[in-house]
Amino acid sequence: MNARGSILILGMLCGLLGLLPLVPAAQAMDPLKALELLRQKKEFEEKELKRLSTMEKVPAGEFVMGRNGVNKNEAPAHKVYLDAFYIDVYEVTQLQYLEVMKENPSYFKDCSLCPVEKVRYFQAVSYCSKVGKRLPTEAEWEKAARGGTQTTYYWDKDLIDFYAWYGNNSGGRAQPVGQRKPNAFGLYDMTGNVWEWVSDWYSRDYYKTAPAKNPRGPDAGKLKSVRDGGWGGPPELQAHAYRDYKEPDTRYINVGFRCAKDAKS
Repeated sequence: MNARGSILILGMLCGLLGLLPLVPAAQAMDPLKALELLRQKKEFEEKELKRLSTMEKVPAGEFVMGRNGVNKNEAPAHKVYLDAFYIDVYEVTQLQYLEVMKENPSYFKDCSLCPVEKVRYFQAVSYCSKVGKRLPTEAEWEKAARGGTQTTYYWDKDLIDFYAWYGNNSGGRAQPVGQRKPNAFGLYDMTGNVWEWVSDWYSRDYYKTAPAKNPRGPDAGKLKSVRDGGWGGPPELQAHAYRDYKEPDTRYINVGFRCAKDAKS
């Protein structure tokens, strides 16, 4: 490898990791050092991919989904039984998405450990399928987010800055996953950071007719449900019952996803 090739490799590493100082274009670099940097990059990525792929089991049982007296699409509050399932500990990151899908559609591309965003709904479905998972249902997402609580938040309201990236502290952008405190199930960023696609078609009145066991949303629709509150939302959007919707074929800089899968007996 010549000096020019070594510099190009180092520049690539600097851009991907964001951890090393830039090398002046005229400064040659030992090819062996460049190869060592490549080895370190691969080792770092393999370690992070293993950590980020972890899931937690949400036990089977009932919980109260939705709430009354706030937004009409969250009512009525109703009991739902869900079979046990697994869900990703972290929102899917740019590093993971690039590894599987061989592209990074994100707007905030300078952060490999930030959640991937600008992902269409069906791209999220495809990613989860490729790694042997699926998107969570809206009911699964809410049960996982609540972490066994039935309150508006799984923390005291005044402690939101310890648990969520939202409009008051995010700096107007997505942040690296897992930097805030997890809920009781060990899940990070279940509120704030990016909104998350779920598998359900959106219906404002679905809760009025939803089955009491393993609801999966309407059979068809034009919009897909999203949950979470996002990095730009006020505290009230971080409530675990809060529902919103997006067009499935549109890319949004504040929408990403995490995956789930059935728990095998």
